[in-house]
Amino acid sequence: MAELQYKNSEQKIHMSEAVFREAWISIKSNKMRSFLTTLGIIIGVCAVVIMVAAGQTVQNMINDSLAGMGSNLLMIRPEFVTTSGVKSGGQTVVRTTDADVIRKLKYIKAVSPMVNGSAQVVYGNENYTGSIVATTPDYLQTGNWEIERGEGLNERDVKSASAYVLIGKTIESELFKGGESALGKTIRVKNIPFVVKGILKAKGQGMGGIDRDETVIMPITTFRRRIKGTNIPNRVNYIMAQVDDEKHISKAKTSIENALREFRRLKPTADNDFRVDDMTEIQETMRSVGTYLSILLASIASISLIVGSIGIMNMMLVSVTERTREIGIRKAIGAKNVYILTQFLLESILISFIGSMIGLVLGIGISQIAGAILEKDVPISLLTVMIAFSVAVVVGIVSGIFPALKATKLDPIEALRYQ
Repeated sequence: MAELQYKNSEQKIHMSEAVFREAWISIKSNKMRSFLTTLGIIIGVCAVVIMVAAGQTVQNMINDSLAGMGSNLLMIRPEFVTTSGVKSGGQTVVRTTDADVIRKLKYIKAVSPMVNGSAQVVYGNENYTGSIVATTPDYLQTGNWEIERGEGLNERDVKSASAYVLIGKTIESELFKGGESALGKTIRVKNIPFVVKGILKAKGQGMGGIDRDETVIMPITTFRRRIKGTNIPNRVNYIMAQVDDEKHISKAKTSIENALREFRRLKPTADNDFRVDDMTEIQETMRSVGTYLSILLASIASISLIVGSIGIMNMMLVSVTERTREIGIRKAIGAKNVYILTQFLLESILISFIGSMIGLVLGIGISQIAGAILEKDVPISLLTVMIAFSVAVVVGIVSGIFPALKATKLDPIEALRYQ
């Protein structure tokens, strides 16, 4: 009994090898047609791999950018003026006094009023247009900045409107050539001298390709007195407030709204003349956009896979028609339907598998070359490999099942008569 089982299993192995060999011979006998059919799968898989890699790259860029913004943040900014229930073009004002009120509230960890601008930064014969951020010492915390060398601003610098600045790595590299350190050196911002007190740790590019390392941070009082004054005392562009814990964000937001309404003496029926935006919600929305973008890109690229699978099905149908007499002979000498079904399915899967593997290699190669040219880190994820193998099996079976079933249903007598 055991010997019989062994012989049966050995017979099945030989049969499998024979089916595989015949499928491969059939593919090789029509090289040009097989190549053109495989080309559809190659292009499809290559497109999917590239689109998935592009989507993941964009998503990683969004995540890196959001990580650089800080966590558990609330942004307090001006609101449009409402007249007779209609928002007009004008805006209300947010002041540093609002920041003082917010700083005293429960759940608030750090507060930084901010004024933004841009200016020409000069050192010797070198110059560069930097992004100016006028703020308070808490901005290093709310903005998730770290000092690489030197030290940060302090409250004394703000009170005395000191001529100290913190600069990003891009500013240092653009102004100080040959690896010279900017720390302690005097640079000029709008022709006003400032001493570099600290060098910020590199952050890289943010949303929209903005270089976050071209930042120049100075005390908010220094900016007003020396760079740009204002007709409205203590006016700022917006205020960043960091909450101590993510679970307290909703309570902190309500607390800020109530405190500012009371401070601004708004009537109970009046609308807020300020806005409190939850940056955590905005960050989650942006992450969702990145996810949806990845899915959309992969879906668009999948259309070419559908076209490729149709090409395989068409080739297999033609092959069944051309080999009708061969199928009739095999059936006449005792070939079982499962044998014929397996052979045609295997041909379809082999074509799809070869195309998928070539497409995978090409897709990874092209995405990595594009990443090197654009100076972006393009990930090679397990997902792309799984997609390629899944496509090879699914497309091969789906494209080959109908032609294979057609082959098994051929009547041997009619097949033998086919010319």
